[in-house]
Amino acid sequence: MRIVAADIYDVDLHPYKPPIILRLITDQGLYGLGEFPLAYGAGRQAAIGMLKDMVVEFVLGADPTQIEAMWHKLFRRTFWGQGGGPIIYGGISTIDEALWDLKGKALGRPVYDLLGGKTCDAIRCYCNGWYSAEMAPANNRVPVWPEEFAELAQQVAELGYNALKFNPFGAPPGSGWPEHERVLDPRRADLGYARLAAVREAVGPEVDILVECHGWMGTTSAIEMGRRLVELKPFCYEEPVDAMNVECMLKVAQNVPIPIAAGERLYTRYQFREYIEKQALDILQPDVGLAGGITEVKKIAAHAETYDLHMQPHNCHGPIATAAAVQLDACITNFVIQELVPFRDRITYELVNEPLEMQVVNSYLPIPTAPGLGVTLNEGLVGRCPCIHLTGG
Repeated sequence: MRIVAADIYDVDLHPYKPPIILRLITDQGLYGLGEFPLAYGAGRQAAIGMLKDMVVEFVLGADPTQIEAMWHKLFRRTFWGQGGGPIIYGGISTIDEALWDLKGKALGRPVYDLLGGKTCDAIRCYCNGWYSAEMAPANNRVPVWPEEFAELAQQVAELGYNALKFNPFGAPPGSGWPEHERVLDPRRADLGYARLAAVREAVGPEVDILVECHGWMGTTSAIEMGRRLVELKPFCYEEPVDAMNVECMLKVAQNVPIPIAAGERLYTRYQFREYIEKQALDILQPDVGLAGGITEVKKIAAHAETYDLHMQPHNCHGPIATAAAVQLDACITNFVIQELVPFRDRITYELVNEPLEMQVVNSYLPIPTAPGLGVTLNEGLVGRCPCIHLTGG
């Protein structure tokens, strides 16, 4: 079996975080899917270009079952793989997902079966995006004040979610506050605390609340704010400082008695190594679509487990990214919870015929049993998107 063609879909069916989809096609008519997660922030066109370069130079003509060898080739022979960032590692990850999908389909087994088998029957998920523009159409507003956050959080809990995440530190529209600041303004700190307190009161003690910070704060502010939040019992404190300085994150972890989580902007086992060995994090959040794919994140999870650290994969993308993360979640023994964004425009999920986001019941997602990643393309929808078709091999 050889890869003879590829499609790269620039999904443009809606403006909010549209995914980039890769389809690898074999000479036996099978296809495998991957998703490049740079659907927001800068770099979208670079991501498409990187995928094209990698597929043409390394993937067309290759045996899709030799996944470890392909990963090694993409890491070593691209030159920039040895010390790269999200563009090159996102490309490696997307190809890796598609290869695992192909191998699973060829063998008629889910990917998790090829990685040792599932360790649970359902995946616990937390809800993200409920307070942002991703959910706003359903509520006709984006929350600003504590009581508005509380009302929406209660709706999410009533839908059955027993865990939710949000960033309580956003500036109110028209406030004039800077978007990001290392020294947390007292007004922003007070509003953030009030928002979190209102949500805690609305959902009660049985619902876990994950606090997102996006790495905005400096070390001193992160420690001061973290200590203040302790009484509200957050599930975790995510990226209180940016992840580029391990020692800063470690200092926060040593001074704030809340589990510290981070990792969405760390790539491969090499960048996670120091975090794991210094135990600067309690919960690792590699993105399967950026950190090196299923192949690499499985290795990161194994290394983390030797230090009794937990895995909570980052996922803020489309339905193929979710499917890839769930395959990994199913077979790692230090998994704790999976990020899910269930309130986007429904067309996002309908890019595949079996969207997992629509299958959550009471915060749990049943593990799919279909071969590969467990999803297939909705040809009618992706056929409407710009596509780069590549052939060879």
